[in-house]
Amino acid sequence: MEGFSVVGQAGNGIDAISLIKRLSPDLAVLDMSMPGANGLETFLEARRWSPDTRFALLTGNPSPALFTQATEAGIDGILVKNQPPEEICEAIASIARGQKVFAGLARETGSGTPELTAREIEVLQCLARGMSNAGTAGQLGISPKTVDSHRTNLMKKLEVHSTAALLVKAMKLGLLDV
Repeated sequence: MEGFSVVGQAGNGIDAISLIKRLSPDLAVLDMSMPGANGLETFLEARRWSPDTRFALLTGNPSPALFTQATEAGIDGILVKNQPPEEICEAIASIARGQKVFAGLARETGSGTPELTAREIEVLQCLARGMSNAGTAGQLGISPKTVDSHRTNLMKKLEVHSTAALLVKAMKLGLLDV
């Protein structure tokens, strides 16, 4: 893209956080489906280390739930993978200039999706990766009992009775990017 220099590329969310911390780029484009840490998790962590970096999230699932979570967290833009490349490039340039850009489909409301806390989203992402309560606790710096409480709250909010049903419903609602 004209007028931009790519200063780094990462194959997963963990590497992206490290690069953003080290390079403090003007703009970072994150894929929601990155391994290691998804785009939203990467944004939340990288923003702590590089507060002046602007962030765009690229997703294949522009759900109202993702829109709400990302905008409340302070993301600068959400782009949809099936947008024409010219639109994506134009949106990235707008975000780099300080504008907020969100895909039209992401703004739909009335989905009936319950409000989840940032910590509940983190626990949900760990569950989707097949992590145990102890593994999730270690990664998030909380106790296994707290992880279990978050899982219970998630199941109540999504009105399901098993972890498997929780993950299926979360994907249907767009809370997890497959």
